[in-house]
Order: sequence, then C-alpha cells, then structure tokens
Amino acid sequence: MFGKLCLFCCLIPMVLTAIAMLGSVIWLRKGMNKGAMGPEYTVSDGVLNTFSMTPNKTLDYDLALTITVENKLSINTKIKWEEFETIPVYEDVELSKVDSAPFEIIKVDKKELKPSYKGVKQMSGNVDASKAKNLKLVDIVLKLEAKRKADTVWHFKVKNQLKYVCTLKVPTKSGGEKFESTKCERKK
Repeated sequence: MFGKLCLFCCLIPMVLTAIAMLGSVIWLRKGMNKGAMGPEYTVSDGVLNTFSMTPNKTLDYDLALTITVENKLSINTKIKWEEFETIPVYEDVELSKVDSAPFEIIKVDKKELKPSYKGVKQMSGNVDASKAKNLKLVDIVLKLEAKRKADTVWHFKVKNQLKYVCTLKVPTKSGGEKFESTKCERKK
C-alpha cells in the first residue's frame, strides 16, 4: 500500500510539470511566429534635412530617422537580429536601402538605430514636381524587414523573417513641424 501511494505522489507532480513546460514552449513559439509578442518597432524621430525636386522629377533627399527596437518579452529571452533592413518609399518609389549591423537584445530592453538615407532619385509616374515645394510634412512609408532568432530560458530556438510597414509624416527641416512617433505594423 505504501509503495503505490509514493509512486502516485511522485508521478503526478512530474507529469504536471512536464505538461506545464511543454505548454509554455508551445505558447512562446506561437507568439514569436505571430508577432503578437516579442519585439516592437517604433520610429521615434525623423527629419528631412533636404527634400527638393527639379522640374524633370529628380528628387534630392536627406532623411534621418531614429528607430527604437524593444523586446517586450518578460522572460529570460535573447533575441538576435541577423539582418535588419529599412527602405523609405516616397510616391511608390523606393529611395535607398540601409542594412544595419547584426545586434541583440537580452531580456526586456531597447535598442536605438539611427539610419540615414541620402541620395538623388529619378521619380516616375504621376509625381507632381511642384507639389514637393514648400512642404512642411512629407508622407513616407518605411519598409522594414527583420530576420531574427530567439533563444529562450529552456534553450528553445525560434527563427523567423518578418516584414513591417511604418506610415510616417516626416517634417522638413525648414517646415517647423514636430515628428510624431509611429509604431510599425506587421505586414501580412
């Protein structure tokens, strides 16, 4: 009688512990893949130091942004970004691409990235060159692609590549307007 009771008392807690750990791992994996939890991308500052267009639709630009990457996971997780690429888009024309160096965030923390985009781009289509004069705020869409992997406290690894879009209203340096912080949304 005593042997059966001991077996029952030891076995049940072990089974419950195994089920709880398995459930936590499955929950973490689903959350990382859905993007429901984990890193959050926010464009916290931006300014167009130069933004002018010639009559023949050649755009001269100098855009500076501050992107805040924040790990929202409350558990002991390390997330490493192997690739982090951003491309600003104006009037459906991609301007220039910036690839950031690989970086990582351990536990709940933030990292600020300060990409700068400079160049001259020939615009196409129905872009009105006169519309670009004397603008205070410029509508720019920022495409963001992140290839990352996460290591959890249980040594469980998650890898994914996600795309985000940030719809920005970027002030020109001479416009006097303030930049409004914008959270990026996952592209489906």
